[in-house]
Amino acid sequence: MRLEPRRAPLRGGRHCILREIAREDAAAQLELERAIVRARHGIVKHEDELPADAAAYAEQRDRAGLTATDGSALCLAAELEGVGLAGEVTLLRLRPRMVHHVGILGLGVHPEAQGLGVGRALLERMLEWARAHRDADGGRVLRVELYVRADNGRAIALYLSVGFAHEGTRRGFVRADDGTFVDDLIMGLSLAPVDDAPAFRR
Repeated sequence: MRLEPRRAPLRGGRHCILREIAREDAAAQLELERAIVRARHGIVKHEDELPADAAAYAEQRDRAGLTATDGSALCLAAELEGVGLAGEVTLLRLRPRMVHHVGILGLGVHPEAQGLGVGRALLERMLEWARAHRDADGGRVLRVELYVRADNGRAIALYLSVGFAHEGTRRGFVRADDGTFVDDLIMGLSLAPVDDAPAFRR
């Protein structure tokens, strides 16, 4: 079932429209990612590592499973007047059955739209969907995890504010543009109610 578009308030009296990504958004998505990569903050890619055009970008997302319609993935966009596609959040569930309850989250906001609350609006909407979604067999998302550079303080603060916890550190995982190495943080969030939480074994 597709999500209905939703109007979300932002700072300064502005608003954005949150909606599901469609295949025809590929060109705008590619431009969004290019803008984020060019800003050189909190990213792990270079522009020449991105797909060459919209068709290649769409094909890459197909191969990654991001266009699935069976509940194993969801991609949401934020549209902002004057900017266009201002941000995107993705949730891609792991494929093996033993870990299919785990979703990997990715979030990106256009540099011109940062500081307005676009990222929070996208993140909260995605987590709302993840908590409510049920697969045809009753399966659901019980854990969401993400990875964030240790020098991306704004993103880390956002994730902590909605309940994510710092669970681990990949030391020197990212080599920055100046040649220094930056840690990468593993953050996780349990979506299971207390009385329905899975029993964990060590």
